[in-house]
Amino acid sequence: MAGCWDERLYKNSSVVSLTGFEGEIGKLTAYYAYPEATTTEMKTVIITGNGVSPRDVRQDAELNVEQTMDLSVLSTILISEKTAEDDIYKYLDGYFRDANSPITSKLAIIQGDLKPFFEVSEDKQSTAGEYYDRFITSLEENSMVIPYTLQTASTIIFEDAQDLALPYLKMGEEKHPKAEGMALFSGRSFTGKTLTIDEGVLLNILNDSLGFATRISYLYEDSPVTVRINKSKRKLNISENKIEIPLKLEFILSEFPDDNLDKTSVKKELEQFLEKEIEKDMKEVIKKLQEANCDAIGLGRSVRAFHPEWFKKDWSEHFSTLDISPKVDVEIVKTGILE
Repeated sequence: MAGCWDERLYKNSSVVSLTGFEGEIGKLTAYYAYPEATTTEMKTVIITGNGVSPRDVRQDAELNVEQTMDLSVLSTILISEKTAEDDIYKYLDGYFRDANSPITSKLAIIQGDLKPFFEVSEDKQSTAGEYYDRFITSLEENSMVIPYTLQTASTIIFEDAQDLALPYLKMGEEKHPKAEGMALFSGRSFTGKTLTIDEGVLLNILNDSLGFATRISYLYEDSPVTVRINKSKRKLNISENKIEIPLKLEFILSEFPDDNLDKTSVKKELEQFLEKEIEKDMKEVIKKLQEANCDAIGLGRSVRAFHPEWFKKDWSEHFSTLDISPKVDVEIVKTGILE
């Protein structure tokens, strides 16, 4: 028998769970966070590396650790917004060339300096990467960001018919990471434009990539109304310069103090109100996407597949010139626990 010829023991390595980049190629800084056990506690160690490329900064960081850094269980990669304005693949290429690199790592774009996002993890009981992995996963489950891993994001990076939209985080006033929305990409570069969290929910509906729970809230005649999507059905009506997106949304009512929904007229008025507001907000989301030349909805894929004669090689720019209109049809199918 061959035995454990490829055995790699964690005790012999500094197992990095979180990494991040800021700066630019030629003058790059990277941070690495890994857990270290003492006789009394588990703490997070943060190592900084400087160099001209992602592989060079890792080698520089290796000079500051007593054991070789192991990135085989890397959970999250954070990238500064200024760095992401360059070709983002330059900073991810090395992970695809190393057989030990995981392809399930989460990605996020960071507002401001990167170091505070690493320092905040020092007080967490879990590893730094696991903390951000759970943080981003919770956003995905609530349909606030589109779910991407290193692998799925790379397929979009090389796709000429769809663009990336990654989680956008900032440091809150209480020195705690906060989800700010979604960072919009055109091709491989961050455009500097973002969507809010509420707009991210609408983008997930348009993208047909809903998480476990999708909630939308409005103020209806001075009364709060919150609905949760029970079922969503999206179609695309494509012509040469126009794309219509009919959406059939079934809602469960989560909050509505006014009630009186046993009256058909009240229920119908509420449905019409939701249709009007959601359609209006979706148009604003599409407007922002077009201003950023960011087809995060993936309309280009459908155009290329079913109407190749209308597909343009410079799709991101062509996308911004199209007449794109959502058409929302709302039905409230459940108003409470018993109904």
